[in-house]
Amino acid sequence: MYQRQEIFNIIELFTSQKLINFYTKIFENLDLSILPDKIPSKYGPNGYSQHALFRAFIVMKCEKFAKITDLKDFLENNLIIAHLCGFNILKPLPSYSVFQRFIKKLSNSYLKEIMKNQVNILKEL
Repeated sequence: MYQRQEIFNIIELFTSQKLINFYTKIFENLDLSILPDKIPSKYGPNGYSQHALFRAFIVMKCEKFAKITDLKDFLENNLIIAHLCGFNILKPLPSYSVFQRFIKKLSNSYLKEIMKNQVNILKEL
């Protein structure tokens, strides 16, 4: 427990508090209940959280990255942001192909539902 806390203290030195607060607020108000978090695998281990991958693509858009490789580099250099997305930073982050496969398989209907839910949340605020 103390080791993990020290890791976060060290990581926070490299990422601005303003950026941490920005993504914390976004992810706190993001309703991903329509998107299944884990997709069971018949042949191998369960993959990464679908919610974490989705949040990572929100980071990609907010940071205006054009390529998945830029996102991957950003998350590797800002592990606190990767943690806020929902990744276990003590394990390797997803590879380029994991991100690419996720975005190709993500149904447009999920995006529409998530956007609709977000609009409803904003109406309540």
